[in-house]
Amino acid sequence: MNPTTVRTNTNGHSTNGHANSTNGHANTNAHSNNGHARTNGFPSAPANKTPVIDSTEYDQHGSAMRRSPILIVDDEPFVADLIYHWIHNVWDYPAIIAHNGEDAIIAMREQHPSMVLLDIQLPDLNGIDVLRAMKSADEHLPIVMISAQESIAVAVEALKAGAYDYLPKPIDTERLQIIIRNAMIQHSFHRKVRQLQAEINDRYDFANIISADPRMHDVFKLMRKACQSDITVCLLGESGTGKELVARALHVNGPRRDKPFQVINCAAIPHELLESELFGHEKGSFTGAVGKKLGKFEAANGGTLFLDEIGDMDLTLQAKLLRAIQEREFERVGGTESVRVDVRIICATNADLHEAISERRFREDLYYRISTFPITLPPLRQRRGDILVLADSFLKRFSERQKKSVTTISQPAMDAMLAYPWPGNIRELESTIERAVLITDNDTVMVSDLPLPVRRYHQMRDDSGAFEGMKDFFDPLKNKTVLPLEEIKRFAVYHALHACAGNISQAALKLDISRSTMYRFLELYQIETSNGVALIPRDNQVAEQQNENAAVLVG
Repeated sequence: MNPTTVRTNTNGHSTNGHANSTNGHANTNAHSNNGHARTNGFPSAPANKTPVIDSTEYDQHGSAMRRSPILIVDDEPFVADLIYHWIHNVWDYPAIIAHNGEDAIIAMREQHPSMVLLDIQLPDLNGIDVLRAMKSADEHLPIVMISAQESIAVAVEALKAGAYDYLPKPIDTERLQIIIRNAMIQHSFHRKVRQLQAEINDRYDFANIISADPRMHDVFKLMRKACQSDITVCLLGESGTGKELVARALHVNGPRRDKPFQVINCAAIPHELLESELFGHEKGSFTGAVGKKLGKFEAANGGTLFLDEIGDMDLTLQAKLLRAIQEREFERVGGTESVRVDVRIICATNADLHEAISERRFREDLYYRISTFPITLPPLRQRRGDILVLADSFLKRFSERQKKSVTTISQPAMDAMLAYPWPGNIRELESTIERAVLITDNDTVMVSDLPLPVRRYHQMRDDSGAFEGMKDFFDPLKNKTVLPLEEIKRFAVYHALHACAGNISQAALKLDISRSTMYRFLELYQIETSNGVALIPRDNQVAEQQNENAAVLVG
């Protein structure tokens, strides 16, 4: 058995004393091809080198590392040296050589080549077996099989085993050069994809999800449990609480992390188009369907499909979705053939699904199918311990992005943020810090740098006389009357709407409740609305209503 020749000769020198071209053998079988003399099937090198694709590897910070070599595996030193001569001396790629299968596998694991040229006939192992071993270690590694047998069966077997291409001997160097260039492009693409995937995985790792609140620690416990299986998860919570972040974390930390993660917002797409987006369509199935299109279910095959705002899905489409989730099969729009997929389902909604079921806006059977493992994300106003932690994280991110040295948040600004109810939750806090970093002229975020709603709410809470009347009423030493809670809620809603001139969003903000909760109160108290404004009684009607409520309060 010939000893392995591994060359780390990125500087163009041989490390084993052999010549780079013929290894001392006479050129006894020269042929003519395209005007070049050929040696054992290889034309002689032209005077000028051909530009090559960069095979340089880069670290996670984008710094250049070494150029990955091309691994040449052939048990004939003469042939291996000829291939090496063209790859390294003519085309300027770094290259290493191995003469048997066992050493080739070792070189592949230690040297991390950018591609492999692998002879099928090796002295110790079958080349197809070496191919399978290498592909099992690195499925994206381009491997070109070389054989003296011009057999279609051998070529087909190699390609089925995962070979990038197949070359018969004697090797056509022009074709070899094209194959190497294309393989390098593919390898570079897959390397960049893996780097980006690693960055995404790191970003959504549980250790990098920021929280200091005990409520979120309970959420993390449920997330870790959910990652251990493919169970369907339903994320519940208000808009902006981080449901998509949690969904991505469940995918990245689960067994399907290397497979696709597809997102579709069921509320953002008209229901006429949502079926096609989910399940795809066949050519000619409707006007404008000029070709077959794969839907999100097929795009997510093997991975995870995140159905955001599923509570807003049209009732007629819910039946088809139920079957797709339950059976993992469906038909494309306009199609008759069933398509089977293997996907994990994660859903999210900010709606009250129980209420939607009672109002016949959501199917009860679909609810029980998607709510196998519910996780509720608390709103930011209920986890105030996270406000400053998240604000500090956003401050660092946007300071770096905007190339500013904003390092701290003033104590008054912190107090204002802690007092504010954050109806937009984390999304609103993030935009608030981004805006503050942009407009501040200091290295510290001041109250004046915060948006007007945050400043106004802070000023309102600072008004010490604003709540004196209510304090007196609820002082047991001054008042023994106990009112039904519902009456207090009704009075608070009417008062807030009157104080805000009917503006529902502002009234909800001052009451420290979400807009959806405010709308439920409006429906409960039969208060009509128009374009986001509550049609509350005016002038004398207001006075009469207030007198009536005041009479209730004083008994």
